[in-house]
Amino acid sequence: MSLEDSATRHQVFLQRYAAGLGKRFGDDLFQTYQTIIDELETIDVPTARAARLGQLMLDIEQLMLGAYDAARLKLMGELAELAASELAWSGQLLTANSVGYAVTLPAIEQVAAAYKIKEFEVTPRSKVNLEQALARFGTAGRQAVKQTVKDGIVLGETNQTIAQNIRRQQGIAKHHADTIARTATNHVSNVARAELHSANSDIVQQYEWLATLDSRTTLVCASRDGKLYPVAPDSPRPPAHFNCRSTTIPVIDPAFAGDPSKIKRPARGKDGKRQKVAGDVTFGQWLKRQPASFQDEYFSKFTNGKEKAKLFRKGGLPVDKFVDANGAEYNLQQLQGLNPIEFDKAGL
Repeated sequence: MSLEDSATRHQVFLQRYAAGLGKRFGDDLFQTYQTIIDELETIDVPTARAARLGQLMLDIEQLMLGAYDAARLKLMGELAELAASELAWSGQLLTANSVGYAVTLPAIEQVAAAYKIKEFEVTPRSKVNLEQALARFGTAGRQAVKQTVKDGIVLGETNQTIAQNIRRQQGIAKHHADTIARTATNHVSNVARAELHSANSDIVQQYEWLATLDSRTTLVCASRDGKLYPVAPDSPRPPAHFNCRSTTIPVIDPAFAGDPSKIKRPARGKDGKRQKVAGDVTFGQWLKRQPASFQDEYFSKFTNGKEKAKLFRKGGLPVDKFVDANGAEYNLQQLQGLNPIEFDKAGL
Protein backbone atom coordinates (compact mmCIF):
# COMPACT_ATOMS: atom_id res chain seq x y z
CA MET A 1 0.00 0.00 0.00
CA SER A 2 1.38 3.43 -0.95
CA LEU A 3 2.36 6.14 1.51
CA GLU A 4 -0.56 8.29 0.33
CA ASP A 5 -3.11 5.52 0.63
CA SER A 6 -1.81 4.37 4.01
CA ALA A 7 -1.78 7.91 5.40
CA THR A 8 -5.27 8.67 4.08
CA ARG A 9 -6.74 5.48 5.51
CA HIS A 10 -5.04 6.13 8.81
CA GLN A 11 -6.43 9.66 8.85
CA VAL A 12 -9.94 8.23 8.59
CA PHE A 13 -9.19 6.11 11.65
CA LEU A 14 -7.86 9.18 13.47
CA GLN A 15 -11.00 11.16 12.73
CA ARG A 16 -13.13 8.36 14.16
CA TYR A 17 -10.92 8.22 17.22
CA ALA A 18 -11.13 12.02 17.59
CA ALA A 19 -14.93 11.89 17.43
CA GLY A 20 -14.98 9.42 20.33
CA LEU A 21 -12.42 11.45 22.26
CA GLY A 22 -14.51 14.59 21.77
CA LYS A 23 -17.60 12.83 23.11
CA ARG A 24 -15.74 11.59 26.18
CA PHE A 25 -14.23 15.03 26.76
CA GLY A 26 -17.63 16.71 26.46
CA ASP A 27 -19.43 14.11 28.59
CA ASP A 28 -16.96 14.70 31.42
CA LEU A 29 -18.11 18.33 31.52
CA PHE A 30 -21.80 17.66 30.93
CA GLN A 31 -22.63 16.57 34.48
CA THR A 32 -21.10 19.70 36.01
CA TYR A 33 -23.55 21.92 34.15
CA GLN A 34 -26.38 19.77 35.47
CA THR A 35 -24.96 20.07 39.00
CA ILE A 36 -25.09 23.86 38.72
CA ILE A 37 -28.68 23.69 37.51
CA ASP A 38 -29.55 21.43 40.46
CA GLU A 39 -28.00 23.94 42.88
CA LEU A 40 -30.05 26.72 41.33
CA GLU A 41 -33.19 24.79 42.27
CA THR A 42 -32.27 25.02 45.96
CA ILE A 43 -32.77 28.79 46.00
CA ASP A 44 -35.17 31.31 44.50
CA VAL A 45 -32.74 33.56 42.61
CA PRO A 46 -35.03 36.61 42.22
CA THR A 47 -35.65 36.83 46.00
CA ALA A 48 -32.36 35.49 47.38
CA ARG A 49 -30.17 37.67 49.56
CA ALA A 50 -26.91 39.08 48.21
CA ALA A 51 -24.81 36.86 50.47
CA ARG A 52 -26.51 33.71 49.18
CA LEU A 53 -26.09 34.82 45.57
CA GLY A 54 -22.43 35.57 46.23
CA GLN A 55 -21.96 32.06 47.62
CA LEU A 56 -23.69 30.66 44.55
CA MET A 57 -21.21 32.40 42.26
CA LEU A 58 -18.29 31.06 44.32
CA ASP A 59 -19.73 27.55 44.14
CA ILE A 60 -20.09 27.83 40.37
CA GLU A 61 -16.50 29.01 40.04
CA GLN A 62 -15.18 26.08 42.07
CA LEU A 63 -17.35 23.53 40.27
CA MET A 64 -16.28 24.76 36.86
CA LEU A 65 -12.60 24.95 37.80
CA GLY A 66 -12.66 21.40 39.09
CA ALA A 67 -14.59 20.04 36.12
CA TYR A 68 -12.44 21.62 33.44
CA ASP A 69 -9.23 20.65 35.24
CA ALA A 70 -10.36 17.04 35.59
CA ALA A 71 -11.44 16.90 31.94
CA ARG A 72 -8.12 18.42 30.86
CA LEU A 73 -6.09 15.85 32.81
CA LYS A 74 -8.11 12.98 31.39
CA LEU A 75 -7.75 14.33 27.85
CA MET A 76 -3.99 14.74 28.23
CA GLY A 77 -3.77 11.17 29.49
CA GLU A 78 -5.53 9.85 26.39
CA LEU A 79 -3.38 12.03 24.14
CA ALA A 80 -0.24 10.55 25.72
CA GLU A 81 -1.43 7.08 24.73
CA LEU A 82 -2.27 8.35 21.26
CA ALA A 83 1.23 9.83 20.85
CA ALA A 84 2.86 6.47 21.58
CA SER A 85 0.53 4.74 19.13
CA GLU A 86 1.10 7.34 16.39
CA LEU A 87 4.86 7.18 16.82
CA ALA A 88 4.80 3.40 16.44
CA TRP A 89 2.52 3.56 13.38
CA SER A 90 4.61 6.26 11.68
CA GLY A 91 7.74 4.20 12.31
CA GLN A 92 6.11 1.15 10.73
CA LEU A 93 5.05 3.24 7.72
CA LEU A 94 8.59 4.51 7.20
CA THR A 95 10.04 1.02 7.63
CA ALA A 96 7.60 -0.44 5.11
CA ASN A 97 8.63 2.14 2.51
CA SER A 98 12.41 2.02 2.97
CA VAL A 99 14.89 -0.71 2.16
CA GLY A 100 18.12 -1.49 3.98
CA TYR A 101 17.56 1.21 6.57
CA ALA A 102 17.01 0.87 10.31
CA VAL A 103 14.36 3.42 11.33
CA THR A 104 15.14 5.32 14.54
CA LEU A 105 12.25 5.96 16.94
CA PRO A 106 12.66 9.04 19.14
CA ALA A 107 11.96 8.63 22.85
CA ILE A 108 8.27 8.97 23.72
CA GLU A 109 9.27 11.53 26.38
CA GLN A 110 10.71 13.68 23.59
CA VAL A 111 7.48 13.41 21.59
CA ALA A 112 5.36 14.23 24.65
CA ALA A 113 7.40 17.33 25.39
CA ALA A 114 7.14 18.40 21.75
CA TYR A 115 3.35 18.14 21.40
CA LYS A 116 2.86 20.07 24.64
CA ILE A 117 5.22 22.88 23.68
CA LYS A 118 4.90 23.17 19.91
CA GLU A 119 2.29 25.60 18.64
CA PHE A 120 -0.34 24.94 15.99
CA GLU A 121 -2.37 27.32 13.85
CA VAL A 122 -5.90 28.28 14.90
CA THR A 123 -6.10 31.09 12.32
CA PRO A 124 -3.59 32.05 9.58
CA ARG A 125 -1.92 34.55 11.92
CA SER A 126 -2.58 33.03 15.32
CA LYS A 127 -0.90 30.07 17.01
CA VAL A 128 -1.29 28.40 20.39
CA ASN A 129 0.16 25.36 22.09
CA LEU A 130 -2.00 22.59 23.50
CA GLU A 131 -1.95 23.84 27.10
CA GLN A 132 -2.91 27.35 25.98
CA ALA A 133 -5.80 26.03 23.88
CA LEU A 134 -7.15 24.00 26.81
CA ALA A 135 -6.70 26.91 29.22
CA ARG A 136 -8.62 29.28 26.92
CA PHE A 137 -11.35 26.67 26.48
CA GLY A 138 -11.74 26.32 30.26
CA THR A 139 -11.69 30.06 30.91
CA ALA A 140 -14.27 30.75 28.21
CA GLY A 141 -16.56 28.01 29.53
CA ARG A 142 -16.40 29.21 33.14
CA GLN A 143 -16.93 32.84 32.23
CA ALA A 144 -19.89 32.01 29.98
CA VAL A 145 -21.74 30.17 32.76
CA LYS A 146 -20.96 32.79 35.38
CA GLN A 147 -22.07 35.58 33.06
CA THR A 148 -25.27 33.68 32.28
CA VAL A 149 -26.13 33.50 35.98
CA LYS A 150 -25.11 37.12 36.61
CA ASP A 151 -27.27 38.33 33.74
CA GLY A 152 -30.18 36.29 35.08
CA ILE A 153 -29.81 37.88 38.51
CA VAL A 154 -29.63 41.43 37.11
CA LEU A 155 -32.61 40.88 34.82
CA GLY A 156 -34.65 39.20 37.53
CA GLU A 157 -35.06 36.01 35.52
CA THR A 158 -36.62 32.92 37.03
CA ASN A 159 -34.61 29.84 37.93
CA GLN A 160 -36.15 28.05 34.98
CA THR A 161 -35.01 30.70 32.50
CA ILE A 162 -31.49 30.75 33.92
CA ALA A 163 -31.37 26.96 33.76
CA GLN A 164 -32.42 27.02 30.11
CA ASN A 165 -29.65 29.50 29.33
CA ILE A 166 -27.10 27.32 31.15
CA ARG A 167 -28.20 24.34 29.05
CA ARG A 168 -27.49 26.42 25.94
CA GLN A 169 -23.99 27.05 27.28
CA GLN A 170 -23.74 23.33 27.95
CA GLY A 171 -24.40 22.62 24.28
CA ILE A 172 -21.83 25.20 23.19
CA ALA A 173 -19.27 23.69 25.56
CA LYS A 174 -19.80 20.20 24.13
CA HIS A 175 -19.34 21.54 20.60
CA HIS A 176 -16.14 23.32 21.61
CA ALA A 177 -14.92 20.19 23.43
CA ASP A 178 -15.36 18.21 20.24
CA THR A 179 -13.42 20.83 18.27
CA ILE A 180 -10.58 20.84 20.82
CA ALA A 181 -10.39 17.03 20.84
CA ARG A 182 -10.34 16.75 17.05
CA THR A 183 -7.71 19.45 16.68
CA ALA A 184 -5.56 18.05 19.50
CA THR A 185 -5.70 14.58 17.94
CA ASN A 186 -4.38 15.87 14.63
CA HIS A 187 -1.76 17.98 16.40
CA VAL A 188 -0.41 15.08 18.46
CA SER A 189 -0.38 12.78 15.43
CA ASN A 190 1.54 15.24 13.28
CA VAL A 191 4.01 16.15 16.02
CA ALA A 192 4.79 12.45 16.52
CA ARG A 193 5.40 12.17 12.78
CA ALA A 194 7.54 15.32 12.75
CA GLU A 195 9.76 14.00 15.55
CA LEU A 196 10.17 10.73 13.65
CA HIS A 197 11.14 12.58 10.47
CA SER A 198 13.73 14.62 12.37
CA ALA A 199 15.19 11.47 13.92
CA ASN A 200 15.57 9.96 10.43
CA SER A 201 16.69 13.05 8.55
CA ASP A 202 19.33 11.12 6.63
CA ILE A 203 16.55 9.62 4.44
CA VAL A 204 13.72 12.12 5.13
CA GLN A 205 14.64 15.73 4.37
CA GLN A 206 11.16 16.79 3.24
CA TYR A 207 7.51 15.95 3.81
CA GLU A 208 4.41 16.41 1.67
CA TRP A 209 1.20 18.10 2.81
CA LEU A 210 -1.81 15.86 2.17
CA ALA A 211 -5.25 17.52 2.26
CA THR A 212 -8.61 15.77 1.97
CA LEU A 213 -10.05 15.84 -1.54
CA ASP A 214 -13.64 16.90 -0.88
CA SER A 215 -15.81 20.03 -0.69
CA ARG A 216 -15.18 20.59 3.05
CA THR A 217 -11.47 21.37 2.67
CA THR A 218 -10.44 24.93 3.52
CA LEU A 219 -8.53 27.17 1.14
CA VAL A 220 -5.42 27.12 3.32
CA CYS A 221 -5.24 23.32 3.23
CA ALA A 222 -6.18 23.23 -0.47
CA SER A 223 -3.36 25.67 -1.22
CA ARG A 224 -0.80 23.53 0.63
CA ASP A 225 -1.90 20.15 -0.76
CA GLY A 226 0.92 18.39 -2.59
CA LYS A 227 3.52 20.96 -1.56
CA LEU A 228 6.85 19.80 -0.16
CA TYR A 229 8.31 21.36 2.97
CA PRO A 230 11.72 20.87 4.56
CA VAL A 231 11.90 18.95 7.83
CA ALA A 232 12.52 22.06 9.92
CA PRO A 233 11.00 23.66 13.05
CA ASP A 234 9.54 26.64 11.14
CA SER A 235 7.86 24.61 8.36
CA PRO A 236 4.04 24.57 8.47
CA ARG A 237 2.35 21.39 9.65
CA PRO A 238 -1.24 20.37 10.29
CA PRO A 239 -3.43 21.38 11.98
CA ALA A 240 -3.73 24.58 9.96
CA HIS A 241 -6.93 25.54 11.80
CA PHE A 242 -9.46 24.09 14.23
CA ASN A 243 -10.94 20.80 12.96
CA CYS A 244 -8.17 20.47 10.37
CA ARG A 245 -8.14 17.06 8.63
CA SER A 246 -4.87 17.41 6.72
CA THR A 247 -1.91 15.14 7.32
CA THR A 248 1.65 14.68 6.04
CA ILE A 249 3.73 11.93 4.49
CA PRO A 250 7.52 11.66 4.41
CA VAL A 251 9.40 12.25 1.17
CA ILE A 252 11.85 9.37 1.29
CA ASP A 253 15.22 9.33 -0.43
CA PRO A 254 14.60 8.79 -4.19
CA ALA A 255 16.35 5.43 -4.06
CA PHE A 256 13.37 4.12 -2.11
CA ALA A 257 10.56 6.09 -3.80
CA GLY A 258 7.94 4.48 -6.04
CA ASP A 259 6.43 5.84 -9.25
CA PRO A 260 3.89 8.50 -8.16
CA SER A 261 1.82 7.94 -11.30
CA LYS A 262 1.03 4.41 -10.05
CA ILE A 263 -0.04 5.61 -6.62
CA LYS A 264 -3.68 6.39 -5.90
CA ARG A 265 -5.36 8.62 -3.32
CA PRO A 266 -9.05 8.79 -2.40
CA ALA A 267 -11.38 11.67 -3.27
CA ARG A 268 -15.08 12.52 -3.01
CA GLY A 269 -16.66 14.47 -5.89
CA LYS A 270 -20.02 16.05 -6.69
CA ASP A 271 -22.01 12.83 -6.36
CA GLY A 272 -20.51 12.19 -2.91
CA LYS A 273 -19.12 8.82 -3.97
CA ARG A 274 -15.57 7.77 -3.15
CA GLN A 275 -13.19 7.58 -6.09
CA LYS A 276 -9.48 7.09 -6.70
CA VAL A 277 -7.19 9.60 -8.39
CA ALA A 278 -3.47 9.51 -9.15
CA GLY A 279 -1.24 10.05 -6.13
CA ASP A 280 0.50 13.05 -7.68
CA VAL A 281 -2.76 14.93 -8.33
CA THR A 282 -3.06 18.00 -6.09
CA PHE A 283 -6.25 19.52 -4.69
CA GLY A 284 -6.20 22.29 -7.30
CA GLN A 285 -5.77 19.86 -10.17
CA TRP A 286 -8.55 17.67 -8.80
CA LEU A 287 -10.89 20.65 -8.36
CA LYS A 288 -10.26 21.71 -11.98
CA ARG A 289 -11.69 18.38 -13.12
CA GLN A 290 -14.91 18.81 -11.16
CA PRO A 291 -18.08 20.26 -12.78
CA ALA A 292 -18.72 24.01 -12.50
CA SER A 293 -21.55 23.40 -10.02
CA PHE A 294 -19.16 21.61 -7.67
CA GLN A 295 -16.57 24.38 -7.99
CA ASP A 296 -19.26 26.99 -7.24
CA GLU A 297 -20.39 25.02 -4.20
CA TYR A 298 -16.82 24.75 -2.94
CA PHE A 299 -16.02 28.46 -3.25
CA SER A 300 -19.43 29.48 -1.85
CA LYS A 301 -18.06 28.80 1.66
CA PHE A 302 -15.65 31.70 1.33
CA THR A 303 -16.08 35.47 1.14
CA ASN A 304 -16.89 36.59 -2.44
CA GLY A 305 -17.18 32.92 -3.35
CA LYS A 306 -19.00 33.57 -6.65
CA GLU A 307 -16.24 35.85 -7.92
CA LYS A 308 -13.49 33.51 -6.67
CA ALA A 309 -15.08 30.57 -8.49
CA LYS A 310 -14.95 32.61 -11.72
CA LEU A 311 -11.32 33.51 -11.06
CA PHE A 312 -10.49 29.85 -10.59
CA ARG A 313 -12.49 28.49 -13.53
CA LYS A 314 -12.32 31.25 -16.16
CA GLY A 315 -9.33 33.23 -14.96
CA GLY A 316 -7.17 30.16 -14.35
CA LEU A 317 -6.05 31.37 -10.91
CA PRO A 318 -4.55 28.41 -8.93
CA VAL A 319 -6.01 27.69 -5.48
CA ASP A 320 -2.74 28.57 -3.75
CA LYS A 321 -3.02 32.14 -5.09
CA PHE A 322 -6.19 32.84 -3.10
CA VAL A 323 -4.25 32.94 0.19
CA ASP A 324 -1.05 34.56 1.41
CA ALA A 325 2.01 32.74 2.72
CA ASN A 326 0.33 32.36 6.12
CA GLY A 327 -2.88 30.92 4.68
CA ALA A 328 -5.00 34.07 5.16
CA GLU A 329 -7.54 34.66 2.39
CA TYR A 330 -7.00 37.64 0.11
CA ASN A 331 -9.99 39.92 -0.48
CA LEU A 332 -11.04 40.79 -4.04
CA GLN A 333 -9.17 44.08 -4.09
CA GLN A 334 -5.93 42.35 -3.06
CA LEU A 335 -6.49 39.56 -5.57
CA GLN A 336 -7.05 42.05 -8.37
CA GLY A 337 -3.87 43.93 -7.51
CA LEU A 338 -1.85 40.72 -7.52
CA ASN A 339 -3.54 39.01 -10.47
CA PRO A 340 -4.88 41.62 -12.97
CA ILE A 341 -4.60 39.32 -16.01
CA GLU A 342 -6.66 36.59 -14.36
CA PHE A 343 -9.30 39.17 -13.39
CA ASP A 344 -9.60 40.24 -17.05
CA LYS A 345 -9.91 36.63 -18.19
CA ALA A 346 -12.67 36.03 -15.62
CA GLY A 347 -14.55 39.16 -16.78
CA LEU A 348 -14.44 40.75 -13.31
